[in-house]
Amino acid sequence: MLQLTKVTFTYNEVEDRIRMSAVLKGEGPMVFWLTQRLASRLVGALTDHLERSASRSSLMDRSLLLSCQQRDAEWQHAPSEPVGSVKDSLQVLPAKVDMSCSAEKVVLLFPLLDGEEAQLQMSLQELRQWLGIVYRQFKNAGWPLAVWPEWFTQAEPGRN
Repeated sequence: MLQLTKVTFTYNEVEDRIRMSAVLKGEGPMVFWLTQRLASRLVGALTDHLERSASRSSLMDRSLLLSCQQRDAEWQHAPSEPVGSVKDSLQVLPAKVDMSCSAEKVVLLFPLLDGEEAQLQMSLQELRQWLGIVYRQFKNAGWPLAVWPEWFTQAEPGRN
């Protein structure tokens, strides 16, 4: 299984897709194109996982807890150099992305052209940061935000 070590997102208006540029460990850069349909399905499944993994404490409203966790993760996200692309980078338009979730991490499996898979493994903190970036791409694209739960959009900077 091939490992994705770093990703950068940009919205491509001409393609009406999110471009996920990634570094494939030991292989170099590659590009995954995420359609609105695939991205929406991913967002729904991943935010559902975060909701299921949230503490069941009766002392705090779950939506507030999830919103605070999201905001905290985004505050802790340290900006880094974007993944550079090479003209001849492998480009994939996945029809699906498989995922495996546990209480500590999420693994996304992106199919490659030769039947192999590229794996992106994230802690729940990294997942929240990843989702924050994807959310900004949805907004840049003007895509419907209905797939995003209310607790997520409450965590948006500048919202009270």
